[in-house]
Amino acid sequence: MTPERVLELLEVLASFDVWVDGGWGVDALVGRQTRVHGDLDLGVVRPQLDDVVRVLEGARYGVTDARFVEVTVQLTHVADGHRVDLHPSTPVAGGGTEQLDFDGNTYFIPPPVGGRIGGQLVRCMPLSAQLRSHQGYELRPVDVHDMQLLEAMGPG
Repeated sequence: MTPERVLELLEVLASFDVWVDGGWGVDALVGRQTRVHGDLDLGVVRPQLDDVVRVLEGARYGVTDARFVEVTVQLTHVADGHRVDLHPSTPVAGGGTEQLDFDGNTYFIPPPVGGRIGGQLVRCMPLSAQLRSHQGYELRPVDVHDMQLLEAMGPG
Protein backbone atom coordinates (compact mmCIF):
# COMPACT_ATOMS: atom_id res chain seq x y z
CA MET A 1 0.00 0.00 0.00
CA THR A 2 1.47 3.33 -1.06
CA PRO A 3 1.26 6.65 0.79
CA GLU A 4 -0.82 7.96 -2.12
CA ARG A 5 -3.37 5.14 -1.70
CA VAL A 6 -3.52 5.78 2.06
CA LEU A 7 -4.22 9.48 1.48
CA GLU A 8 -6.85 8.66 -1.16
CA LEU A 9 -8.66 6.37 1.27
CA LEU A 10 -8.47 8.93 4.06
CA GLU A 11 -9.99 11.49 1.68
CA VAL A 12 -12.83 9.09 0.81
CA LEU A 13 -13.44 8.62 4.55
CA ALA A 14 -12.96 12.28 5.54
CA SER A 15 -16.51 12.64 6.88
CA PHE A 16 -16.01 9.80 9.38
CA ASP A 17 -14.25 9.55 12.72
CA VAL A 18 -11.34 7.37 11.58
CA TRP A 19 -7.64 7.39 12.41
CA VAL A 20 -4.57 5.55 11.17
CA ASP A 21 -3.10 2.84 13.35
CA GLY A 22 -0.94 -0.23 12.77
CA GLY A 23 2.21 0.12 10.68
CA TRP A 24 1.08 3.23 8.83
CA GLY A 25 0.13 4.71 12.21
CA VAL A 26 3.69 4.16 13.43
CA ASP A 27 5.09 5.74 10.27
CA ALA A 28 2.65 8.66 10.67
CA LEU A 29 3.98 9.26 14.18
CA VAL A 30 7.56 9.09 12.89
CA GLY A 31 6.59 11.40 10.01
CA ARG A 32 7.95 9.27 7.16
CA GLN A 33 7.49 5.87 5.56
CA THR A 34 9.98 3.45 7.12
CA ARG A 35 8.93 0.16 5.52
CA VAL A 36 6.65 -1.46 2.95
CA HIS A 37 3.03 -1.84 4.10
CA GLY A 38 0.74 -4.59 2.85
CA ASP A 39 -2.36 -3.03 4.37
CA LEU A 40 -3.84 0.01 6.05
CA ASP A 41 -5.15 -0.29 9.61
CA LEU A 42 -7.80 2.24 10.56
CA GLY A 43 -9.47 2.86 13.87
CA VAL A 44 -13.14 3.74 13.52
CA VAL A 45 -15.80 4.61 16.06
CA ARG A 46 -18.18 1.67 16.31
CA PRO A 47 -21.36 3.67 15.52
CA GLN A 48 -19.88 4.50 12.09
CA LEU A 49 -18.49 1.05 11.23
CA ASP A 50 -21.30 -0.04 8.90
CA ASP A 51 -21.24 3.27 7.02
CA VAL A 52 -17.44 3.14 6.63
CA VAL A 53 -17.74 -0.41 5.25
CA ARG A 54 -20.39 0.78 2.76
CA VAL A 55 -18.20 3.66 1.57
CA LEU A 56 -15.22 1.33 1.14
CA GLU A 57 -17.41 -1.11 -0.77
CA GLY A 58 -18.25 1.79 -3.07
CA ALA A 59 -14.50 2.25 -3.58
CA ARG A 60 -14.29 -1.41 -4.74
CA TYR A 61 -13.28 -2.98 -1.44
CA GLY A 62 -15.11 -6.11 -0.36
CA VAL A 63 -15.35 -7.60 3.12
CA THR A 64 -13.00 -10.59 3.19
CA ASP A 65 -12.99 -11.33 6.91
CA ALA A 66 -15.59 -10.29 9.48
CA ARG A 67 -15.32 -13.31 11.77
CA PHE A 68 -14.16 -11.08 14.62
CA VAL A 69 -16.34 -8.04 13.88
CA GLU A 70 -16.04 -6.81 17.47
CA VAL A 71 -12.26 -6.50 16.97
CA THR A 72 -11.56 -6.14 13.24
CA VAL A 73 -13.16 -6.17 9.81
CA GLN A 74 -10.90 -6.83 6.84
CA LEU A 75 -11.67 -5.51 3.37
CA THR A 76 -9.71 -6.22 0.20
CA HIS A 77 -9.69 -4.21 -3.03
CA VAL A 78 -11.25 -6.34 -5.77
CA ALA A 79 -8.71 -5.38 -8.45
CA ASP A 80 -5.48 -4.52 -6.62
CA GLY A 81 -5.68 -6.79 -3.58
CA HIS A 82 -4.85 -3.93 -1.18
CA ARG A 83 -6.25 -4.56 2.28
CA VAL A 84 -7.90 -2.25 4.80
CA ASP A 85 -8.35 -3.54 8.35
CA LEU A 86 -10.94 -1.63 10.37
CA HIS A 87 -10.63 -1.70 14.16
CA PRO A 88 -13.89 -0.51 15.74
CA SER A 89 -13.91 1.03 19.18
CA THR A 90 -16.52 2.60 21.39
CA PRO A 91 -16.40 6.32 22.23
CA VAL A 92 -16.10 7.12 25.95
CA ALA A 93 -17.08 10.23 27.89
CA GLY A 94 -14.26 12.75 28.04
CA GLY A 95 -12.72 11.68 24.72
CA GLY A 96 -10.98 8.64 23.37
CA THR A 97 -12.41 5.19 22.81
CA GLU A 98 -12.33 1.68 24.22
CA GLN A 99 -11.29 -1.16 21.96
CA LEU A 100 -11.66 -4.90 22.43
CA ASP A 101 -8.75 -7.27 21.96
CA PHE A 102 -9.07 -10.87 20.79
CA ASP A 103 -9.27 -12.07 24.41
CA GLY A 104 -12.34 -9.92 25.09
CA ASN A 105 -10.47 -7.36 27.17
CA THR A 106 -11.05 -3.64 26.63
CA TYR A 107 -8.35 -1.03 26.60
CA PHE A 108 -8.47 2.72 26.36
CA ILE A 109 -7.28 4.55 23.27
CA PRO A 110 -6.66 8.26 23.83
CA PRO A 111 -7.96 10.67 21.18
CA PRO A 112 -6.06 10.66 17.88
CA VAL A 113 -3.00 12.85 17.44
CA GLY A 114 -1.46 14.44 14.37
CA GLY A 115 1.02 12.57 12.24
CA ARG A 116 2.25 12.78 8.67
CA ILE A 117 1.93 10.47 5.68
CA GLY A 118 3.34 11.63 2.36
CA GLY A 119 3.93 15.02 3.94
CA GLN A 120 0.23 15.46 4.74
CA LEU A 121 -1.22 15.80 8.22
CA VAL A 122 -3.33 12.79 9.25
CA ARG A 123 -5.07 11.66 12.43
CA CYS A 124 -3.32 8.67 13.98
CA MET A 125 -3.29 6.51 17.07
CA PRO A 126 -1.19 8.06 19.86
CA LEU A 127 2.15 6.60 20.89
CA SER A 128 0.84 5.09 24.15
CA ALA A 129 -1.91 3.19 22.33
CA GLN A 130 0.50 2.04 19.62
CA LEU A 131 2.79 0.61 22.29
CA ARG A 132 -0.18 -1.14 23.93
CA SER A 133 -1.41 -2.60 20.64
CA HIS A 134 1.95 -4.30 20.09
CA GLN A 135 1.65 -6.37 23.28
CA GLY A 136 0.19 -9.79 23.95
CA TYR A 137 1.27 -11.62 20.81
CA GLU A 138 4.43 -12.93 19.19
CA LEU A 139 5.96 -10.07 17.25
CA ARG A 140 6.66 -10.53 13.55
CA PRO A 141 9.74 -8.84 12.03
CA VAL A 142 7.60 -5.84 10.93
CA ASP A 143 6.27 -5.51 14.49
CA VAL A 144 9.82 -5.58 15.90
CA HIS A 145 10.72 -2.82 13.43
CA ASP A 146 7.68 -0.78 14.49
CA MET A 147 8.38 -1.29 18.20
CA GLN A 148 11.98 -0.11 17.77
CA LEU A 149 10.70 3.08 16.16
CA LEU A 150 8.09 3.60 18.88
CA GLU A 151 10.54 2.97 21.71
CA ALA A 152 13.00 5.45 20.16
CA MET A 153 10.26 8.10 20.43
CA GLY A 154 10.28 7.79 24.21
CA PRO A 155 7.68 6.77 26.78
CA GLY A 156 4.07 6.68 25.67
